[in-house]
Amino acid sequence: MKNSIILLILVFGSNLYAQTDSIEKAIIYEKLLAKKIEQAEFSTIWTKWNQTIKKISKYPDLALDQTGQVHYSFLKEFAGINKEKLFTRILEYLSTNYGLFPSYLYSNLDGGKIILRNSVNLITGDNCNYTSVISIKNEKMLIEFINIGYQTFNNGYYSDGAWIPEKTINYGINQVYPIILKKPSEWNSNLTLFKTTNEFFNSEIENFSHYVINYDNSNVF
Repeated sequence: MKNSIILLILVFGSNLYAQTDSIEKAIIYEKLLAKKIEQAEFSTIWTKWNQTIKKISKYPDLALDQTGQVHYSFLKEFAGINKEKLFTRILEYLSTNYGLFPSYLYSNLDGGKIILRNSVNLITGDNCNYTSVISIKNEKMLIEFINIGYQTFNNGYYSDGAWIPEKTINYGINQVYPIILKKPSEWNSNLTLFKTTNEFFNSEIENFSHYVINYDNSNVF
């Protein structure tokens, strides 16, 4: 009973709609309670995990929806800018930065909806693929990033005299976590991938907002 209470504290003491360090710890603790790992292995993993998190300062929390899928959602307000202007400015931003207009996206002014599938190269060398759903009303905009996945290219190489051909690997972000169940040698790279993903989407929102707010100034000539 005591162990079960501790597990509940670990889980419910964290954000239920975020993949956090507490949830990672709860998952490995649950394996111990289910006797899927021995106490010695648990202690080793627990110690290494805490040391790893301490080195990076903070676990890069991922935003989750109620089904446990990674789902970034940002609500931005723009006083004095109506729906039509917001819609136009976002399409121009996408066209300028990604060449997505008029191909590769769905747009409906009456419904106030823009949906697109995009791919960007992260500083880790991985391509991040995602769907962006942009809902627009007068003076406000909801931007959601869903269906997030990665594509990694591995160059060919020789191993023990045999040539290992190049390979492209595609995988969803949900396949990356829980990180704590992966090999410790993979923890740092996966944590860096999460951190870089967080930074990209937060930066993208700032870029959206900056373009919309400064639109009139940039078009004075």
